[in-house]
Amino acid sequence: MSLSELKTVNCPNCGGHNKAVIYQSINPAEDMSLRRDVLNDRLFTYSCVHCGYEARLCYPVLYNDVKKRFMVYFIPNSEKTLLTDRVLEKENVKIAPVKKRLVTSYNDFKEKIILFEAGLDDMAAELTKLALEEAVRRQEKRIVRGGYFSVYDKSEIGFTYFTPDKNEPCVRTTSMEVYNKSRSIAVRLGRRERQARGFVKIDRQWAEEILYRYQKYGFEENA
Repeated sequence: MSLSELKTVNCPNCGGHNKAVIYQSINPAEDMSLRRDVLNDRLFTYSCVHCGYEARLCYPVLYNDVKKRFMVYFIPNSEKTLLTDRVLEKENVKIAPVKKRLVTSYNDFKEKIILFEAGLDDMAAELTKLALEEAVRRQEKRIVRGGYFSVYDKSEIGFTYFTPDKNEPCVRTTSMEVYNKSRSIAVRLGRRERQARGFVKIDRQWAEEILYRYQKYGFEENA
């Protein structure tokens, strides 16, 4: 079930006291409006009743989709790559495996939810995203800052990238064959992360390490 509490938040603009609902965990199966609020940024948006100042609250929250069997733990600025929650592991020991991910940014939080809802492998998606990012950098001859999953229609997958010197984002797509090849790499070289019992961070840094190992050793080190 979803867990929340009412807390007092001081406005950084006028200093006024406000009440805000802070969620510890979210179960979209109980209330789909919470899912919508996460994806449209409303859940973390704070609005001061005194001066109207708006800001984004940033705090740890667990998104637990019990129907689609995945959990995404948003812990801002965490440096961990693996987080084990003994209470959650004990509660889920008798049920089928659940995908568990650790993310440190709000955009990554939303992206993981959308990827898992689409039935996609986030490891394969990160590798595909990295490959397309390098293509964008070569073609556009620009610095690329981040990319996020945005296109999927069974025949292709795509991501939206941002460059500091261009107002409009850049969308790049590729065939699902590329995604499937990325998945074969992730299955072979990402065994440790797939077998981990806790919440695993699968991000750009992880993809860079996997790609480096694949380009240098192929599948030999996992043979």
